[in-house]
Amino acid sequence: MILLEQSSEIYNNDLRAMIMAFFPGVKIVTELPEGEVGDFKVIAAFEENKSFISIENSENKFNKEINGSYLDKQAFRNKLKRAIYDLLCQFTKRELPWGDLTGVRPTKIATAKLLEGLEKEAVTDYYKEVYATSERKAELATDVAQREMQVTKNIDLKNDYCLYIGIPFCPSRCLYCSFTSYPIAAYREKSKEYLDKLKEELSYISDIMKNRRLVSIYVGGGTPTSITHEMLGDLLSHVRKQFDLSGLLEFTVEAGRPDSITAEKLRVMMENKVTRISINPQTMNDETLRTIGRAHTKEQTKEAFHMARQMGFDNINMDLIAGLPGENIDSMKYTLDSILELGPDSLTVHSLAIKRAANLKAAITDYESCINVDVDEMLNMVSDAAKKLNMMPYYLYRQKNIGGNLENVGYSRENIECLYNILIMEEMTDIIAAGAGASSKLVYHDENRVERIENCKSVDDYIGRFDEMMERKKILLEKVGRI
Repeated sequence: MILLEQSSEIYNNDLRAMIMAFFPGVKIVTELPEGEVGDFKVIAAFEENKSFISIENSENKFNKEINGSYLDKQAFRNKLKRAIYDLLCQFTKRELPWGDLTGVRPTKIATAKLLEGLEKEAVTDYYKEVYATSERKAELATDVAQREMQVTKNIDLKNDYCLYIGIPFCPSRCLYCSFTSYPIAAYREKSKEYLDKLKEELSYISDIMKNRRLVSIYVGGGTPTSITHEMLGDLLSHVRKQFDLSGLLEFTVEAGRPDSITAEKLRVMMENKVTRISINPQTMNDETLRTIGRAHTKEQTKEAFHMARQMGFDNINMDLIAGLPGENIDSMKYTLDSILELGPDSLTVHSLAIKRAANLKAAITDYESCINVDVDEMLNMVSDAAKKLNMMPYYLYRQKNIGGNLENVGYSRENIECLYNILIMEEMTDIIAAGAGASSKLVYHDENRVERIENCKSVDDYIGRFDEMMERKKILLEKVGRI
């Protein structure tokens, strides 16, 4: 438990984000419960022209003085973040690869600098000098920004849009998962009713967006392939009938769990012109798969992959998670050796995030001793493996509660990057989302803001309150000038 004392909460989020980067999952409080001592204390005292920040416990105390008015957020914020970062480095005797950068999209800095006309070397130097970012991370962010600019150069960011379709069912809930998902075994009867409503929402979206170009479709979840192949085929066929796909650049179905993939489901995806699928093992270690609650094996992953190849899929992504409970450098090597044998077309690696809504968060005391801290080394191993597969990084983002403030990265071979991943993570175009728990994002470039329209999270609410939800969606879309 960490005590955070502040004379003003104006920088509360920045302070907490930096502390959590060094101590993921640890509780940060503003007042200690009676009888509790806490691990250490962070004190931020803000004054008009000079502020003070310190970290102390029973053995050590580290202090820093920050000049300037704390009310001038534009000038003061980066000074404060660097100060708390430097103190935490002293206190923990370690540095973070991303330095004091805590935002979700660190590539935005590189993009802005490249648009100003800076060369790659100058951009990477900027990361290192201003944010204490490592050479490797600075180069990664700059490489991703350059590739994103190349991939999106022919997209009309104000008029093109993407469609997200949510299937919130899974064979089981994974230990680390915080997404909206429901066990398909318990919802099998209701899944048809859900899909009927989903098709109704898709018809509504196709009508209101008929004058704009649809460039990408992404079917996610949950696990879309947890429904029957008849249901999946019916849904995909409905999409093809309802939407003008003449400008479509990609059609992704996140097939996901290998144990939910069958020849029939792959066939209906191929028949409905799906161009990209994901087969996501997360790890190729069977013991870890049992630990995290995935009811499949390494062999099932290989079988699903080979079946998809034989069916004709030539753009297959595989997802991995670095830092799963019980895994270490050797575990990652074993996984990557198996992935190299399969030869996927793209590879996505996520750093383990201990999310509030995940079962892992509730049971963290049972697992924290077996969660490896060498996650960055695992990420470097994935990067090296991706190079062997002729893949380059093309998108990057971060989440809260990732240890070491690390990243998630997508790698792909040239010309098969997932456009949707770039557009949603960088908030470049409108994403119109359908389904329970789906969130539409409306991007206002001139105002540098994003408006969100949330669907009901619960499957039962999505079905029961469908008309009310559609009316609310219509009102919000009209209000923001999208229809």
